[in-house]
Amino acid sequence: MLTLELLGTLSLRDETRPVPVAAQQKRPLGLLAILGLGGKPGLSRDRIEAYLWPESSGARAQHALDQTVYAIRHAMRSDFILSTGRELRLDPDLVRVDVWELEEAIRAGRWTAAVGLYKGPLLDGFHFADSHELESWIESNRSRLRLEYQKALEFLANLAAEASDHSQTVMWLRRLANSDPLSAGATKKLMLALAAAGDRAGAVQYARVYQELVRQELEMEPDSEIEDLAAALSRHAITERVATASDNRSVTPSAAASTLEVKERGPRDRRVLYAVIVLAILISGGAIWGWMRPAPAKQVVRSTLAMDSTEAMAAGAPWSGRVAISPDGSRLAYIGGPRSQLLIRARNQLHAIAVPGTEGASTPFFSPDGSKVGFLRVKDVEIASINGAPPITVTDTLLTGTAGASWGPDGFIYVDANTNGGGLLRVEAKPGAKPIWFTVLDTASGEFDHTWPDVLPNGKGVLFTIRYSAKNGAKGRTSYAIAVADIPSGKHRVIVDDAMYARYATSGHLLYVTANKTLMVVPFDQNSMKVAGEPTALSEGMRLGLLGGSADLAVSATGTLVYATGAGQGKQELVWVTRDGRAQAVNPEWRSDYLSSPALSPNGKWLAVAMVANAEPLNIWIKRLHRGPSIKLTLEGNDNSDPAWTPDGRSVTFSSGPATGAADLWTKRADGGAPAVMQLHEKRNLYNAGWSPDGKWLIFRTDVASPGSGDILAIRPGIDTAPVPVVATTFTELSPALSPNGRWLAYSSNETGADEIYVVPFPNTGAGKWAISAGGGTEPLWSHRGGELFYRAASGDLVAVAINTNPRFSLGRSVALFPAAGFTSLRFGPQYAVAPDDRRFLMIRAGTPDKLIVVENWFEELGTKSRK
Repeated sequence: MLTLELLGTLSLRDETRPVPVAAQQKRPLGLLAILGLGGKPGLSRDRIEAYLWPESSGARAQHALDQTVYAIRHAMRSDFILSTGRELRLDPDLVRVDVWELEEAIRAGRWTAAVGLYKGPLLDGFHFADSHELESWIESNRSRLRLEYQKALEFLANLAAEASDHSQTVMWLRRLANSDPLSAGATKKLMLALAAAGDRAGAVQYARVYQELVRQELEMEPDSEIEDLAAALSRHAITERVATASDNRSVTPSAAASTLEVKERGPRDRRVLYAVIVLAILISGGAIWGWMRPAPAKQVVRSTLAMDSTEAMAAGAPWSGRVAISPDGSRLAYIGGPRSQLLIRARNQLHAIAVPGTEGASTPFFSPDGSKVGFLRVKDVEIASINGAPPITVTDTLLTGTAGASWGPDGFIYVDANTNGGGLLRVEAKPGAKPIWFTVLDTASGEFDHTWPDVLPNGKGVLFTIRYSAKNGAKGRTSYAIAVADIPSGKHRVIVDDAMYARYATSGHLLYVTANKTLMVVPFDQNSMKVAGEPTALSEGMRLGLLGGSADLAVSATGTLVYATGAGQGKQELVWVTRDGRAQAVNPEWRSDYLSSPALSPNGKWLAVAMVANAEPLNIWIKRLHRGPSIKLTLEGNDNSDPAWTPDGRSVTFSSGPATGAADLWTKRADGGAPAVMQLHEKRNLYNAGWSPDGKWLIFRTDVASPGSGDILAIRPGIDTAPVPVVATTFTELSPALSPNGRWLAYSSNETGADEIYVVPFPNTGAGKWAISAGGGTEPLWSHRGGELFYRAASGDLVAVAINTNPRFSLGRSVALFPAAGFTSLRFGPQYAVAPDDRRFLMIRAGTPDKLIVVENWFEELGTKSRK
């Protein structure tokens, strides 16, 4: 019988003979650890290959896995790794796995056995440095198993306390505190148990150790109740009978007093009595402390949340959110890391857990009980457990968008609609649910979009943002207001003008952001759903996504406020970046609130870019490099994007909407000397236009929300009467890029489950196909000489792949040029351009990183603790 130990140090033991060295190498042991952690059902080969060989192609990874399985079986002389179709698993008749036994013991209520099996953190000291996704999966399981272990310890400690076995209580609680030395709760329990056992000095000493550890590791002040308890234990003699009241049951003053053994009478006795009553209340968590005297106000503490570079928040976007906080304030959920994954960070931990399968996620939101986190992708609403388990899909219709979602107490999720102007949707929080319309636009009042819902705790209504079209907004600009919609009718009314991104605080207040990026708070009655006072400014310089109205703002029911201030003044700038990563501003004086899709003219002297200026809609601007003049090319349409130069460098083709109800392709002279001409109109939105070098083909892609989930099409203007499919599958194809000679088409596709870069011949795209990236890739662009293909890797790097097309297409060396995570990136289209000499890249950079501010006990600052 083999024994695989995953808890503590990873090891493989054979009861009959020594384990061969070949089976104890890192890769074989790593495979066994993954299979063991996968449980008795096992894991799919695809998932194992992605975990262990993330940088290899499918065929190479499959071969490597087969070789590793063969090597283990041969070394151990046993077929204990079973293969069923595309699944691999360990044979439970031949292998004992400590994690399996721990979980079985907990399910059966064998707490002592479960605690005995826990030898330490899962795979302690064993790392898979080349697979961030695997490390995240292991970390989520590590946290889950540690929590199960801690629950077992607490159960055993409670049993011992009920039996008045103080030494056993101390033993179990000491192990609990050692498993989470920064936990204030575990520290209090151990202190009380030590006091009950007669070791008051030991309890005080442990408090001092805990306080110093918190100051060093978390750089914050420890829980004030620890100091209060230590002071009480230092001043007063507490008998065994009182201390054993730590069974978390309610304690009354008379019950507490009856447990005292007082040797002296008079005033001193009464002081001791009151001190013990206070301690009993601390133990029971009852309300008598507040009855005896008013609770002191908690200190309001502001801090900036530090994040590891590998866990940093993703760049802010106009149409999607990044951060949420659990109702109890114990966890943050945010979008970050090199792959823009859903990350969950317990507030008492220094690192976050990345939820597998959430690459490209946006807009996290918690369930009302805090046990789950929802998030959005375009057309998808998904839910994940807070322990890091893979997500489940609620709905994958073409309706849902990314500009906000909120989970109500009625079990429904209220979510943005994936339309360029539309109401909110309502979908039940269960797999396969179908969304239905919740709000309807009041077009007579100029309403253009409903976004950023926030369900009131009483379930009576939903706060949300109204976006007014530029034609109806103040001074012809886009404007916003906060409205509240009744549940379930969806009827709504405006409650705050010039405001967006509303969030309700259980103190009876409404938080929102103004167009000038000021965070405001105003009293609000959720029962009448009306503003109940005058607004007050809290902070300036909020991170605010213009047009989309996104902000980073969340508040827990317990009074923890989280918000992000913008990068500098919120301005972005264009920079030249060399192949070794050195950046230099194109023109330090030419910045914008939002820049997108830079495109260089064929001679490299002119720039076309989508830009937001002066709170106007997104427009195409033309600028002469360097420090030359600039003009606004587009004068109509609410959203103009994705500029591309014609081969002669005289005109620019771009997407514009919604004049006809969809984003069309238009072409206009770059000097603005003639009106724009519609190039192509369809019922679906069209983006990422690009011309073949000879000007005969116009290639573009459809919207990911349209049938086909995003296809690449092409048309020969003046010849074809309708576009022809180029790469059109059930998967999502994005970012079409033609080679300089017009013979090869690069694009991204999620056909393997993640976005990767591919190349096909053009226009005969069915004649061949080559995979360029492995492990994730977006935003392909060709070098001007055609000998290289650049793309953004999932790691955040800008990668160059050598390409040879003579006599046939082949790939050369792949090189990561420089870390590019600090520059704007977008899955849907390139956010950089290549200089004519192929030695520099024009990229978009924000001035300084966003700051995530955390305010503890924020309700105290409002002067009330009422819960309306």
